Amino acid sequence: DEISKRAHKRLERLQTIGELPFDALLVADGGKRLQSIAALLPFYDIDPKKVRMMGTGQWDDKDIGAEPALLGAWFAAPSPVARSDFENAYKATFGKSPPRLATLAYDAAALAAVLARGKNGADFSVAAITVPSGFWGRDGIFRFLPEGVAERGLAVMKVTRKGPEILSRAPDTFQAVTN
Repeated sequence: DEISKRAHKRLERLQTIGELPFDALLVADGGKRLQSIAALLPFYDIDPKKVRMMGTGQWDDKDIGAEPALLGAWFAAPSPVARSDFENAYKATFGKSPPRLATLAYDAAALAAVLARGKNGADFSVAAITVPSGFWGRDGIFRFLPEGVAERGLAVMKVTRKGPEILSRAPDTFQAVTN
């Protein structure tokens, strides 16, 4: 019938032509939108066995493995090991899990306290804030570069059915590795 022919033509136009010109796809979104995007990938011939899915810390969700298209995907996120003590203390104090950004607020307050107790009194200078070794926070190591950029030591996580697991640990230091 005519309706079926039109639908078939439309589907032919949507199909990809040949092999995909990429082997990785970065999706910089999380939550429900990530789930919606991931569910559509097979429709657009993006096979997670051939295309490495990659994401940001927004993917750091214990239920991410519920979407089959994301299984095996990688994303960068703060070390869950560094954050777990903070989360446990927060739950014990407030009776619920902390908001994801709570560790950033905690680290900012802790950094201010450290800088206020400098050897020669409070030191909030650029030199004090931009020490090359950085600082240890609840999300792992971090430092501020002279041009105003924040740098963090992140873990590489892998999406599994049970949730994210550590594929590559976050660094403990900003020291360059030498051979």
